[in-house]
Amino acid sequence: MSYSTATIGIWIATLPYYRFYRQNTIDPLHRIANLASQQGNTRKLLKAIARWRAQKLTELQFISIACAIVAAAVIGAFSWNTIMDAYWLSHALWHASLVLSILGILLSAQQIAVLHALGPLPPTSKPEHIETAIRCYSPLLLANPNKLNLSLPNLNATPRRKMVFTWQCPMMFMAYSVISFLFGLTILVCTPLIRRQEWNSGCNIAIMYLVIFGAGGATYVYCSFWIYRYVDLDSVPPEDGDEEDYDVELPARDFLGPRMLVEAPENRVKVRSSGTAGLGIQA
Repeated sequence: MSYSTATIGIWIATLPYYRFYRQNTIDPLHRIANLASQQGNTRKLLKAIARWRAQKLTELQFISIACAIVAAAVIGAFSWNTIMDAYWLSHALWHASLVLSILGILLSAQQIAVLHALGPLPPTSKPEHIETAIRCYSPLLLANPNKLNLSLPNLNATPRRKMVFTWQCPMMFMAYSVISFLFGLTILVCTPLIRRQEWNSGCNIAIMYLVIFGAGGATYVYCSFWIYRYVDLDSVPPEDGDEEDYDVELPARDFLGPRMLVEAPENRVKVRSSGTAGLGIQA
């Protein structure tokens, strides 16, 4: 099998987060493009976009938390006493890690805001809203969305390349931020070896660190490979209600307070309260 230079370059660039890139970005977009290229797959297309949206929101929330943790770790590391004597590359990598983590948080927040602004997909029981929803999401996913005709086959539907890069960019920032921090930490610990100083306790610490880092890193790569090796998101059954009702969202917490339902199974007593409507007790 021959691979183009672009394909090899993409594989190398996304290697630290390749599984996330495949399962949450490029594969869902190719699936959506294939469905848009076929006639009579409007409902399947709607479900594919809804599933991609749910996966992307979960990924973006994870990225926001992870980048915040990395940024806090980098800021805390700058206060170490050993950083003053570290090799210069350690400083450079940690500053790069801090910048990438902050950019990852900001870009994730922007994409979450866009997805929430567009809103959830309508249920398939409302066909009058399906085409409008698909056309709202199409510019963010497919090339030439203005030529998309849901009643006719669109043989030229392909993922929009700049949007593929955009949707995977927060994960790229997070992955390279973690890598920059770990490489900076490695250089910091291995500074005595880099400067070829006389053998001292710092050299012993560096050797111990490299052994643990190598064993832990190999274990991480092994587990990460096998945890995704047998995952097929296409075969994952939808949760209860997900197949039809895409536009159901949890109410805001402020709206949960005035409406309470307390049920005691022992005596089947229900207490209902709705704002200023009063209190009713049913036996």
